[in-house]
Amino acid sequence: MKLEKIPLESILPGTFIAMASLECMTAIQLGQLAVSRAGTDPVRRFAAQIIADCGKTLADIVNIGARKSLTVPQDLDEDHQRLVQQMSEKAAADFDSAYAVSMVEGHQKATLLYRRGQRIKNPDISALASRALIVLEARKRMINSLVESIAPQDWTVLANPRLDMNDPRGAAPR
Repeated sequence: MKLEKIPLESILPGTFIAMASLECMTAIQLGQLAVSRAGTDPVRRFAAQIIADCGKTLADIVNIGARKSLTVPQDLDEDHQRLVQQMSEKAAADFDSAYAVSMVEGHQKATLLYRRGQRIKNPDISALASRALIVLEARKRMINSLVESIAPQDWTVLANPRLDMNDPRGAAPR
């Protein structure tokens, strides 16, 4: 499933549940990699928080999926598995910055997805999306701090004009 191909107004409950679970499972697996492979304590602490936050959200997703008879994937799809595999192959020296970049991108995707979820006319799903967005707002501040703590002054992701972590909508094309 490609997030970019689904118009904001038309996401279906089953699609939302499937995509949200994939994003959570991916963040958890990347977090587990970071806890074991990160070169700095701030990255390990951030990853542990991601694991905890996404674990709670994933439990909510599974619960709602079961109550609403919606399919919740048990494994990552090919795209998400490829991302985890690529991160697992990163050299130790490159891991922290690559993880930070993946968290910036993941945050932007998740924010858009949960905003879409808020529009679903199902109170359980829209409430889940609203709760997740509150967590994502706190995570945005954590990501900004993480990037500042590990990023050299000329880090290319900071110069990328497509990324603006201060924009409340996530990625902002200029």
